[in-house]
Amino acid sequence: MNWVLRLFADHARAIEAALIAVMLTVGYLKPRLGCRWFRVVSRGLGRIARRRGLSVVLVGILTMAGSAAMSLLVQIPEPQVHDEFSYLLAADTFAHGRLSNPTHRMWVHFESFHIIQQPTYASIYPPAQGSMLAAGQIIGGHPIVGVWISIGLMGAAICWMLHAWLPPRWALLGGLLTVMQVGFYGSNVNVGTPMYWSQSYWGGAIAATGGALIFGALRRIIRRPGVRDALLMGLGLAVLANSRPLEGLIVSLPAAAVLLGWIVSKNRPGMRAVVGHVVLPIVVVLTLTAGWMAYYNMRVTGDPLRMPYFLALETYSVAPLFIWQNLRPEPTYRHKVMRDF
Repeated sequence: MNWVLRLFADHARAIEAALIAVMLTVGYLKPRLGCRWFRVVSRGLGRIARRRGLSVVLVGILTMAGSAAMSLLVQIPEPQVHDEFSYLLAADTFAHGRLSNPTHRMWVHFESFHIIQQPTYASIYPPAQGSMLAAGQIIGGHPIVGVWISIGLMGAAICWMLHAWLPPRWALLGGLLTVMQVGFYGSNVNVGTPMYWSQSYWGGAIAATGGALIFGALRRIIRRPGVRDALLMGLGLAVLANSRPLEGLIVSLPAAAVLLGWIVSKNRPGMRAVVGHVVLPIVVVLTLTAGWMAYYNMRVTGDPLRMPYFLALETYSVAPLFIWQNLRPEPTYRHKVMRDF
């Protein structure tokens, strides 16, 4: 059994393509094969789909179970790339009740990728992924448990989002496709494939959860404004700001434009209801988020407006983030491997 799972883990793409080819061939040659079985399954899924809360919970559990099964039956993934070690540093720091660590007296000998040593010893990345890994370390004794939880939350959030835009059957189907695409992928990290979401410490699921919350709440707010959905939209924005700030900003701008267009349109309810039920809850959540981020930056970099990521760029990087920026002067590198990187 183990060697079968490992084979699937190592050759997931090829096996997936082969299975699709077989299914298309059988479907063409025997189009009515399994019709009775499909009708039974369809009726069962239809009954589940009509219970939206059950659909969301089911997809979340299945996605988490798929990720956990691949880890436990094949192997608990080992960190393989620089980013994972940085996130694991954040996880261990948070799990011990700290936001950062004091600089070691011999820090020069411990410089590494995607971490800062001055003014504190910390990961350069925003804290969302590290927080989830820390939760797994506290709850289950290992950061991989946090990966399973984050994958489950992502599957549930995507199913919840789809229920706002599609009929219940299609929303459940989209959630189940998430289960198959992300939950049951292998344990070897290949960047560019979904498997590193569910079988590595790099993350992705946290940001996807934030995006799903934003677009699921957006549709519900336009249909029927409510404080709960506004709070969930604010939570999605907060999650993106603390996981993938740049990508989160880019993906949030269209949602903000649609929401603003709805607010100034004639289709919305009274302005007092819009402000009280939509604008104010979002502003409250974002204000608390901004305060938290400023406090986190202060504890890590000593400046509430300076993120650890940008401090690391100033310390180690020559190439700018954006094409319109200029090259930086080359810093003093104390290790050849850091300069080469």
